[in-house]
Amino acid sequence: MMTLLMSLLMTAAPVRAQSTATLRGLDVYRSAVLSVENARSLYGARLNHIVYLRNQHRSASTAKAEALRKEIEREAGKLEGVAYADLSISEYFTSVDHAMYITFDIVDEADRGRLAFSPAPLKTVSDPGGLLASWKEYYDLGSALARRGQMPVDRPDCPGFYCLWGAPTPELGALQKKMIAGVVSKERELKTVMAHEKDAEKRAAAVFLLSYGTRGEKVIEACLSALKDPSAVVRGAGLQILADIINHRKDLRVGADKIVPLLDDPSRSVRAKTLGLLVPMADDPDHREVMLAAVPRLLDILKMREPGSHDLAFTVLGQLSKKSHDRRDYASWEKWAEDNREGLKK
Repeated sequence: MMTLLMSLLMTAAPVRAQSTATLRGLDVYRSAVLSVENARSLYGARLNHIVYLRNQHRSASTAKAEALRKEIEREAGKLEGVAYADLSISEYFTSVDHAMYITFDIVDEADRGRLAFSPAPLKTVSDPGGLLASWKEYYDLGSALARRGQMPVDRPDCPGFYCLWGAPTPELGALQKKMIAGVVSKERELKTVMAHEKDAEKRAAAVFLLSYGTRGEKVIEACLSALKDPSAVVRGAGLQILADIINHRKDLRVGADKIVPLLDDPSRSVRAKTLGLLVPMADDPDHREVMLAAVPRLLDILKMREPGSHDLAFTVLGQLSKKSHDRRDYASWEKWAEDNREGLKK
């Protein structure tokens, strides 16, 4: 009986580890107004309650957690000297662990230049040829298949400059074919959606659709324009496409000077995508000078507890420095940065 009980407990343990998260880290990015210690003092009890609520895995509890997240975010945004605040929660799973990290993205009033995006569009723009609806259907269908483990893991054959799912099923293939054909005749209208549509999801869809264009330079131009959008969703779409181009289209060039400024983006998700894009660029001598100038921002991100941001910053710093300092040995990384502050390799 005891052997059977122990066997059941050992089997159940990984399930509990996966389903119940523990809060492993709290970050405040780039603020002289709000420190991690102050954030913990002001909001710690409520942040822990968010973790508790999310661990219930019930829709009502999830809704309460989201309402509490927004409440804290609003309060942080009203702190004296703060121009902008965003509170994000990220979760990481392994077969035996479930960790949660919370990030305050704060833009101080003294640093308001970090918010210098294009004005938010205010119009409702018609869907050109039903392409926006087709992209949503394509995205939703592929996402559902991916959640069920029914999508190939390899990168699909790509008829454009970015491919999310490719055409692994007849339904996805038909939608992709429709989008490719439609973009040829609706490029101008899609750019109008990007510029004037108030719905950020639709603007992002327009960016993804434009990646089916026939001229790589025009696709890059649209993506770089998206990086100035006030929505992190749209900026993220532009970065996703540019990452595909940098990794798979060696005939096209994207300047690091266009990408590096987004290391200081007020959105954690955008910074993470920026870092992922910079990894394949870091070993290119043509980009080295620009990327060395961004080392102070890379060090800021390295010091974060959230693994997605920290690990990518560590990777890029290792590529630039050719050093093997420990990932948490900040003193050694800062010394290397000081030695290279003029952009010269020592």
